[in-house]
Amino acid sequence: MAKKRAAVQPKTVLIGMPCVSGMVPSVMVQSLLQLHKPYPCAFMSVERQRIDKARNNIALEALRNNVDYLLFVDDDNPIPPDTLELMLADDKDIVIAPILGRNPDKQGNHSLCAFYAESVDVDGAPLRLYRNIEQFRDAGPLHRVDAGGTGCMLIKRQVLQALFAKYRDHIFEFGDIRFSKKIMVDGTEYDRRTMSEDCEFSERAVDAGFEIWLDERIKPFHITSFNLVQWQAVKDG
Repeated sequence: MAKKRAAVQPKTVLIGMPCVSGMVPSVMVQSLLQLHKPYPCAFMSVERQRIDKARNNIALEALRNNVDYLLFVDDDNPIPPDTLELMLADDKDIVIAPILGRNPDKQGNHSLCAFYAESVDVDGAPLRLYRNIEQFRDAGPLHRVDAGGTGCMLIKRQVLQALFAKYRDHIFEFGDIRFSKKIMVDGTEYDRRTMSEDCEFSERAVDAGFEIWLDERIKPFHITSFNLVQWQAVKDG
């Protein structure tokens, strides 16, 4: 008598969106509706909460519901339809997409929300400072980075499990380290290191042994006060 094969349960994804204002632009909604979903997906939005608390609540629900992946998307970052397919195929602990910052610098340029770390000596111990990536160290399309924004970030369940075991219900948290005396790095003086909740999360994940990769094939938009901005690879020659 032939043995029955056990049914294979498909992997699952929670799409999480913090929304401070409670209002989501229609172009963002459209991008989520058009998103290709190779696995069953659920959607969760947390409104009118501080961004770190919103992310922690979403991540905790991902664990409670035993999903395999958490896809963070911000309410002002419309994503391409193949975003989830590409990120799942990358099969990395954490995958981010290249997103430009909302506010331009004095020259009108928008920095990439992805970072390489630089180790400096502070009070006799090494400390990492993070700088926006201007040029990748390798050819791509996948680039290993030290930290990145959560505007479009796919996280495997084991990353959330490991970080919640250590940091409990605040794996996302604003970082602030004050120095006993000022230091000078590349002509810039620092008396403290302040970190956004996504950079703090990135550092904690890397310290726990996980890797963060950027997939340059995925190019979300960032909705600014005046227009839409999108990262584009710099072509040699």
